[in-house]
Amino acid sequence: MAFKLDKDGNISMVQGDSGILTIRGLNPNRNFKVYFAVQDKNRNTVGKELAVDSNYNSYVVFNLTADYTNLFKVKKDEVCAIYYYGLKVCDSETQREDTLIIANNDISGVNTITVYPKKVEGD
Repeated sequence: MAFKLDKDGNISMVQGDSGILTIRGLNPNRNFKVYFAVQDKNRNTVGKELAVDSNYNSYVVFNLTADYTNLFKVKKDEVCAIYYYGLKVCDSETQREDTLIIANNDISGVNTITVYPKKVEGD
């Protein structure tokens, strides 16, 4: 699987490949709903926003399917394309919503998805 996550939360992948994104560090005493969304360079949302419940675990897992990542287009004249993703943790009990900052723990930081073009189509 060509899907890599670096220490700052940036993803590198091949368009159309599947991968798993695990978000850790949640309070297991709470049941959160965690959202994942991808934007292009113009801040247009790409695909649907994904949501998973923590179910009182300290982590959640997002399964990025091949159909989903196939939406991340790379132009024929480009080596790669850069997308951006965000995560939000919502607590329905307290009505608190927090955007997770992974990149250097700085509110101005962004998390990128560097997408390389497909090399093989497959099934």
